[in-house]
Amino acid sequence: MFDRKVLLGIGIGIVFTTIAMYSINSGHSMTKGEIEEKAYHYGMKYPNDMKVIK
Repeated sequence: MFDRKVLLGIGIGIVFTTIAMYSINSGHSMTKGEIEEKAYHYGMKYPNDMKVIK
């Protein structure tokens, strides 16, 4: 009896979470330029930005 209630609760939670995830609009997309600018801000470096002494 207890196992059935637990599994029912987990199942209902999964269904509600799935419905909530599909109802949320995740249409925010970034252009390649915006992604590159943000990555550069976070520390991404290009090979020509680094000086190498041979």
